[in-house]
Amino acid sequence: MNRVIDYFKDNRLMSISLILAIISCLIGRFSIAFIDDKVIFSLFGLMLLIQGFEQVGLLRFVAEKLLHFSKNSRQLVQLMILLALVGSMFLTNDVAILTLLPIYLKLLSMLPKFKGRFLGSVLIIVAANLGSSFFPFGNPQNLFLYDYYHVPLGQFLIWMSLVLLVSLLLLGLLTLLVDKDSLEAIDLKEERVDRKETMLLAGLMLIMILVVLSVLPYQWVIPLVALVILFYRRELFKEVDYGLLLTFVSFFIIVGNIGEASFIKDFLKSLNGKQVYLAGLGLSQVISNVPAAFLIAPFTSNQQAVILGVNIGGLGTLLASLANLIGYNLFRIYYPDETKKFLGLFSVVNFGLLFLLGTIFYFFIH
Repeated sequence: MNRVIDYFKDNRLMSISLILAIISCLIGRFSIAFIDDKVIFSLFGLMLLIQGFEQVGLLRFVAEKLLHFSKNSRQLVQLMILLALVGSMFLTNDVAILTLLPIYLKLLSMLPKFKGRFLGSVLIIVAANLGSSFFPFGNPQNLFLYDYYHVPLGQFLIWMSLVLLVSLLLLGLLTLLVDKDSLEAIDLKEERVDRKETMLLAGLMLIMILVVLSVLPYQWVIPLVALVILFYRRELFKEVDYGLLLTFVSFFIIVGNIGEASFIKDFLKSLNGKQVYLAGLGLSQVISNVPAAFLIAPFTSNQQAVILGVNIGGLGTLLASLANLIGYNLFRIYYPDETKKFLGLFSVVNFGLLFLLGTIFYFFIH
């Protein structure tokens, strides 16, 4: 019983969303039609494969290779940011941060005089957040919005490639503030990656991407992928974040009941494109960008405003994205006495980028 209580305490977003879902059913009703089963099953399949990539150690292997190409600490930070940006596109922002930030902090702990660990850590988190927004399967809100709106893939990539290019430019400028220190003192033992395992997981990931893009039917493909994982590495089922799946189910139920409240529906429907965009930015700061996407999407047909709003809205507060909280908790483990400095710099960088990106793309909204 204590383990169950601790689980609910550790997964507060899940707990709160579940309570709100129950309340919404008591006030309104429960309907299985509220739940988008394709999104739930797709998220489950992607989680299985992402955990597989994490256990194989693919990102860690690449990060260690980057160390050999880094002439100084600034170049290391730049390459780690680039890896976080690209890695999060395929393996989500959470996995990129969980894998790369500890490696970065471990490397720089070997350079006690290096003063850029705060800025480097913040930029890795920001890069993972922004990189994950590029593809429809890069983060949970995009997975939901892409399926909900049936956005043409080309259109989605055009919108997000502009965000990615501006983000890359701004991140590159910020890395110029990182000190240049020699890396000669660092000697990290390289780990090998099983090529057969990596190729199998890559093949299954390609199949899942085709499912997300509606090229293959999810009803039989996802169970087939799960069956392969069951025979290949069944322990991955224990690593799936079932709390996140329950959170998604709860969001669907909450939004389904909200959608039947005429005054809320009428208010949200009355917002124009730019107001929807600002609502996405603002709501993300207080309830995070995933629930913000669930709340806004059913009441507007302006796909661009919602997608840009909740993805750029992942910048800002720690609550704006769950990946932000993961990054903060990891930094706290390595430097428990310096969290105030980290939070100060995190806030300056994130709100600065939120203001710049938010303002730039405000003028792109129709």
